[in-house]
Amino acid sequence: MDLTFQAGDLTAQAVPDAEAEALQPLLERCEDFHQLAYGRPALADQARRIPAERPPGLTPGQGHLFALKTAAGDVVGLLEALRDFPAPGEWYLGILLLAPEVRGQGRGEAVVRAYEGHVRAQGGRLLRLAVLEQNEAAHRFWTRMGFQPEKWVGPLEQGLKHNRLLRMTQTLG
Repeated sequence: MDLTFQAGDLTAQAVPDAEAEALQPLLERCEDFHQLAYGRPALADQARRIPAERPPGLTPGQGHLFALKTAAGDVVGLLEALRDFPAPGEWYLGILLLAPEVRGQGRGEAVVRAYEGHVRAQGGRLLRLAVLEQNEAAHRFWTRMGFQPEKWVGPLEQGLKHNRLLRMTQTLG
């Protein structure tokens, strides 16, 4: 499997689960997201927890984590997803997070489009994700990217909050 892909002016570079803590500074810069999702700032070991919070029973290589880097090598985003979950050919996008200073510049769309191509090249036929009910900007973004509502899930306990999430899907042509 290819461990990198290009997304506009960003490069998505695979981060081994054992090195997930390298993404901690990014998570701390994204306090707005953590307040919205968890009702608190990122924990001191939040990045290290990303692989540990995946569903049980995954096989090695099913979960993957990408650092989104500028040409200068600065980490300005992350993407975390699961391959063949919950079924073969279906991929679950768990996190797409961009640093506040690079949002609103078309980079999110570039990352999604490039990732769709990456998934297709790996045999994926469907992308699935879940959006926080209170994250209206994310609802608009994912709808604009072609994702369709599937069903509401929750409320689920996340940090200090109990969130409802809208599961959304997109069939890859």
